[in-house]
Amino acid sequence: MKNILIVEDDEHIQISLKEVLETKGYHVIQAYHYHEAMDHVCDDIHLIILDIQLPGGNGIALCRQIRKKYHMPILYLTCRNDEDTIVEGLNAGGDDYVCKPFGIKELLARIEALLRRIPVDEDIIYTVDLKIDTKSYQVYKQGQLIDLGLIPYYILVHLVQHQGIVVTRQQLLMMIEHLTGHDLEDNTLSVHMKRLREKIGTYHGSYIETIRGVGYRWIQK
Repeated sequence: MKNILIVEDDEHIQISLKEVLETKGYHVIQAYHYHEAMDHVCDDIHLIILDIQLPGGNGIALCRQIRKKYHMPILYLTCRNDEDTIVEGLNAGGDDYVCKPFGIKELLARIEALLRRIPVDEDIIYTVDLKIDTKSYQVYKQGQLIDLGLIPYYILVHLVQHQGIVVTRQQLLMMIEHLTGHDLEDNTLSVHMKRLREKIGTYHGSYIETIRGVGYRWIQK
């Protein structure tokens, strides 16, 4: 059974989410403010649903604190859907977000996507009609080898390994700098994204979704 920690000061939302999640087979732990949440965070928590505006502290600051030690997925609930807040939250270590008011089906889909993230240590990754060999740095589409280039390859693997999660442009730039040792200009990232999309095409509408002003998300229908 997966353990989900809900950090939310709205009692109505807490009760509703707890009921729905328990019917789906999750075990729910509840916290209503910043400091109470830190008392519950541990290795046994598989996912955290985190409100950004909390009594006693800010949810983004709480995310940063959690990320000093733990790596479980963090899904923001927020009534603030401005670009700056969303980007700040994702760059602080959050994995995805849902804006209030939200649909329960969408929330459940986001939770399920976060909980089924592809492990980063797999040598072979299969997704839709692609096969990604992480040892040879090769990508096959319907059995045919495609020439991506190194940086588009890194972008593809990162997005696929974080399937269903919004990855900001800044996170991609930092990832590429870490792997290659070289800075990448924002405009150059756009060129690599265009090349990647051209090479892999689409599969029944799946692949890379652009989140305007924020980043990208790998979707698999």
